[in-house]
Amino acid sequence: MKLNVNFRQRIKIPFVMALFMMLSACQSIWDTSPEFGSTINGAIQDQLVNPNAPVGNQKVTKGLDGGAAKGAVDNYQKSFEVRVPTSSGTYPAGAVMGTSSGAR
Repeated sequence: MKLNVNFRQRIKIPFVMALFMMLSACQSIWDTSPEFGSTINGAIQDQLVNPNAPVGNQKVTKGLDGGAAKGAVDNYQKSFEVRVPTSSGTYPAGAVMGTSSGAR
């Protein structure tokens, strides 16, 4: 017995199956459990050294003095400058090509 399935039926069956699968993924109500996300929140809390850090701290930090703050900002800005090499070769200063430190 030979099944006579035409082209439209061969296309229609996978299309309907795919449609049902896509519609089943669209859920109108998402009921989360009360402890949803507690693992992530617990991991974040475990990484804190002192969760009550601001409580009971009598020493108030007012900030840096002017000279230290300016020095920090200047050093930060200098870290982005591109430095041009001063020597013509690729060897470090003081290195001479063809010498070795071993004795013969």
